[in-house]
Amino acid sequence: MDDELGAAEKARRREAEEFGCYGLVGGAARQLRTHNWVRACEVTKQDGPFYCGRCYSDAIVRKCDEKVDHFAHEAPRTAAIGAKEGELHLACKRQICAELAAGSPDGSWEAERTIPANAKRGIREVRPDISGRLRNGRVAVEVQASALSITSILKRTLTYTQRRIPVLWVVPLHAELPDAQFRPRLYERYFQSIYFGRTYYWWPGLGASVMPVHYGIAKRHIPYAEWYEQGGEHIEVGGYEVDYKAIKRPVFGPLLKIDNHFAPHRRDAFTPENERKAVPECDLWFDHMEPWW
Repeated sequence: MDDELGAAEKARRREAEEFGCYGLVGGAARQLRTHNWVRACEVTKQDGPFYCGRCYSDAIVRKCDEKVDHFAHEAPRTAAIGAKEGELHLACKRQICAELAAGSPDGSWEAERTIPANAKRGIREVRPDISGRLRNGRVAVEVQASALSITSILKRTLTYTQRRIPVLWVVPLHAELPDAQFRPRLYERYFQSIYFGRTYYWWPGLGASVMPVHYGIAKRHIPYAEWYEQGGEHIEVGGYEVDYKAIKRPVFGPLLKIDNHFAPHRRDAFTPENERKAVPECDLWFDHMEPWW
């Protein structure tokens, strides 16, 4: 039983890290009608809706086989390519590579080119999704087709930096990112930290262009509620708006061509509030636009 509880606790913490909020880890959420705190073991789905008291996003109660009732965050996410969707991942690489090769025929553009390890310099082998040369310099493009861990993204980025190859990380989607509130995944938020407040998205039809997106503030209306406690005290809550903590509003920049609108950039090390998302000094293929948000 203790092992089951430990595994359940770890699973909830992984979900919390992925979502970007630990407000539900303790097993309590707020009921939307009354704004009272309730525990997952004391309510059913019919008692909802519920929301997280820390980030204000919707919460669902889960009664499952792990024998630990709990709440989980619920929010729309981007239609990102999953780990097993090789066809769309391949199409993304082919479209970007073909258009870059057409625009820069002397750039030796290639997909999945193996760059051998350099034992003397302690540099690992790397195989960029797309690589070639632009303006007499090497460039690597990585298509983030599955939920790589931040550790994996970091290792790959540092390997390119050791080789003095600026890298562009692209998040491919099944379809155009809608102009609606959504919850960015952990790796999407990490790219936002790396690229100075923007994440680069691609969807079918964009060729060798990407859409830069900043995660703007999204708001939630907390409905008004009032009631009398048993002792006769009159309680009033809600009737105002609050900023979501984990859900964001996409703020779109202009469509950018990978070959024309980007240039090499040495990024200084940066540590955000979450130290686990620290960004090291690294070489980026970056757009250099002034913030548009």
